[in-house]
Amino acid sequence: MKIRKANLMLAGGMVVYGLGVAAVAQGPAPWSANPKVVEELGRKRPGINYDESKVPAYELPDALKTSSGARVTSPAMWERQRRGELLEIFRSQFYGRRPETKYIVKFQLVSEVKDAFDGAATGRDMMATVSIGERKFEFPFTVFLPNKAKGKAPAVVHINNRYPLPVKAVIEKHDPFWPVRTLIERGYATASFHTSHVDPDRKDGYDKGIRAFFANGQPQAADGWGALSSWGWGASRLLDYLATVPGVDATRVAVSGHSRGGKASLWAASEDTRFAIAYSNDSGCMGAAISRRKYGETVEVIAKAFPHWFCSNINKYAGKESDLPVDQHELIALVAPRAVYVASADEDLWADPKGEYGALVAASPVFGLFGKQAVSQTDMPALLQPRHVGSTGYHIRPGGHGLDDRDWGFFLDFAGGLLKR
Repeated sequence: MKIRKANLMLAGGMVVYGLGVAAVAQGPAPWSANPKVVEELGRKRPGINYDESKVPAYELPDALKTSSGARVTSPAMWERQRRGELLEIFRSQFYGRRPETKYIVKFQLVSEVKDAFDGAATGRDMMATVSIGERKFEFPFTVFLPNKAKGKAPAVVHINNRYPLPVKAVIEKHDPFWPVRTLIERGYATASFHTSHVDPDRKDGYDKGIRAFFANGQPQAADGWGALSSWGWGASRLLDYLATVPGVDATRVAVSGHSRGGKASLWAASEDTRFAIAYSNDSGCMGAAISRRKYGETVEVIAKAFPHWFCSNINKYAGKESDLPVDQHELIALVAPRAVYVASADEDLWADPKGEYGALVAASPVFGLFGKQAVSQTDMPALLQPRHVGSTGYHIRPGGHGLDDRDWGFFLDFAGGLLKR
C-alpha cells in the first residue's frame, strides 16, 4: 500500500511511509522546515521540490530481504549473503567498482611540528606514494597526534572537500571545518586529505587523478569507480598510515565528511569495515537522504551536475527514483553493526534533513539484527537536541549548508561513548 505522507513505520517486515498518529512530543517540538525558507528556496530553484506535501508516495526496499525474497534472520546470513548483494548493487549502479589491480603504498614524512597547540600535539605533513610497477601517483595528507594521550588514542579520518589544510595552516588558525585542536583536546588523533589531491573534483579532471592512474589512462567502464569512491579509497589509505603509528588504535577510527565528503564517508565505511564509525554531515542525495522522496537535490540533478562522482550507470535512474533497486537507508545499513552518525542543518533543504533522518531510522532493523540499539523514533528531534541511541545518532542545527563547531561537538559526544576506553 502506498500512502502519500508522513510517519515512518515498519509493517509486515517492509519499511513504508504512510499516515500515522504522531506521539505527543515532550519538550521542544520536532523539527520541520520553516515555511519562509521553503518559499525562498522554491523561488531560487524553480522545479525543485521543497514542499513536504508534494513528496510522492513510495515504499522503501526492505534491507532485510534478499534478492530471492528470503528473510534475513541472523547476522551470519546478513554477512554471508545480503551485505554482499547490496554492495554489488551500489558498486555496479552508483558509486562504481574499485579496480582489483595490485598496488603498493608508501608513506613519507615531509615535515613535522612536535609542539603544536602549546605542546599538546605533533603535526605531520605527509606524502602517500602509490606504485603500480614503475608508475607512481602521489598525494599529500596531514596528521596530528596527541602528545599527552594515555595509551593508544582513537582517531578521526576527515575527508576534506574544501581546501588543503597543511600543518602550518591548521596551527595558525582555527578552522571549524576540521577543528584539529578540539579533536586533540578530546583525546583524538586525526588525519585529513583534500579530495582533489586524490581525484580532481571536476567533470574534466579524470586524467589527473587516481582513477586514471589505476586505469593507465584508459576510459572508465560503465561501472568504473567514481570520484566519491576514490575519495573513500583515499580515506582508507590514511587509515593504513594510522595503523602504523604506535600511539593510535586503528580499531577505533571514525571517517567523517561534509556534503560530498559526507557521501564519500558513508561509502568509505561501507567498503572498508575497519572504520568504526561513519559520520555524514549534510550529505543529502546519494549520501544519507532517501532518494525516493525527490525532495531538494534529486538523482537526476546530481547525476547531471556531478557525473564524475558516480559510475555512468546512475543515469539509468535519472528522474526514475521509484525504479531504484536500493535506497540510502541500505547504504547506512551496510555499516552495521558498526556505528553511523548523521547530521543536518535547518536551512539546508537541498540536502533534505527529513530524508536524512528517515534513512537512519529505516536502517535501524539491520542494527537490531546484530543486537545493537539504534535510533528508531520516527518524529525528528528538535533543533540542537541530538538523538543518540546505541550505534546510531543524529542532530539538526540552525543555519545552512556547512560544518561547524556545534556539529563536531555533537558528533564527538556520540563518538566518545563508542571509541573512548
